[in-house]
Amino acid sequence: MTPFDRTRFSEVERVIKAPAPRWDKKIAADLVTEMEAFFGKVDTIPQMKQALAIAGYQGLQRQIEKAVKGKTCLDAIRAMAHAMRSFSLGSPGLAIASFRDPDVDNPEYQKAAGQLALVVLRVFGEAGISGEAARHAVRILKSLVRGFVINEMSAPVARPIEYQKSYVFAVEMFVRGLSELRDAKEAERVSPV
Repeated sequence: MTPFDRTRFSEVERVIKAPAPRWDKKIAADLVTEMEAFFGKVDTIPQMKQALAIAGYQGLQRQIEKAVKGKTCLDAIRAMAHAMRSFSLGSPGLAIASFRDPDVDNPEYQKAAGQLALVVLRVFGEAGISGEAARHAVRILKSLVRGFVINEMSAPVARPIEYQKSYVFAVEMFVRGLSELRDAKEAERVSPV
């Protein structure tokens, strides 16, 4: 990240000091106040995105760990999928920040992302999904969660019970489909080259 030039206003300060008294100005000011309580001075939009992503990764990791505690194999994957959706709906800003995978040379960011990845891969690993199959499973699950959350949040009339029921079906379809990834992995292992 390029060093911040303190002789100019930061990008964040520019948004906050904008002349129009709009709702986005208030949200930005509130957000910066909250973030600075945890992360110190936040001068640029990239710093803000990194701080939000770190908080998102850490919050999602805690929620997944809590949801999978005492569960094994496919039940743990189901619990993880529901925890991911719950986190995304409960903390949409943090979820959006953590959905992105920016190229960040920030040790704290890399540590938070790595710890979350280890938890998710461990859950899949306990169900026999590892290596390339696990990477596909993670990508599919992230897409499933994002798709539902985006549709649910942008629906003109919120029907949470209907979305919940559809999501339960989708998670079950995903979990049952994991056998395809296991079978593909096994077929690659035993097939002659």
